[in-house]
Amino acid sequence: MTDLQKQQITQMREQGRTYSEISESLSIAVGTIKAFCSRKAPKASAVPVPVVQATITEGRCKRCGEPLINTPGHRQKTFCSSSCQRKYWQEHKELLRHDSFVTITCPACGKQFSDYAGHRRKYCSHSCYITHRYGGASYEPKRNDLSGDDETVSKYAE
Repeated sequence: MTDLQKQQITQMREQGRTYSEISESLSIAVGTIKAFCSRKAPKASAVPVPVVQATITEGRCKRCGEPLINTPGHRQKTFCSSSCQRKYWQEHKELLRHDSFVTITCPACGKQFSDYAGHRRKYCSHSCYITHRYGGASYEPKRNDLSGDDETVSKYAE
């Protein structure tokens, strides 16, 4: 690349032209122009990137009514926080789509409960599972080998 081409690239960048426009006008590869601009061209000659700031829009939180701060070009918020979103859906369960729910009968207690179709739950609670599966036993298995031999206990107690 000649000194004249380097000067032309610098001038075109100061005018705000893109790498591809410069490439077409000077018949130089785009990668060569990018490399030159990043290494040799002073940072002040680069085209400034506009800063997009978040603005308060007309939108308000669905639950508490607080004004929402949205960034232009991004998905618009409907809740001010995740806790507000959680509380809203707990309070408005009737608005949930029910086509993905199934009704299941617990084999332990016979109670009917709803769950998502893909979860494959059988029991309504963990206590029903333990009762039905283990007969209400605790998590520790029973030890049948504890003879209570005093000699063994006293030998290891010292």
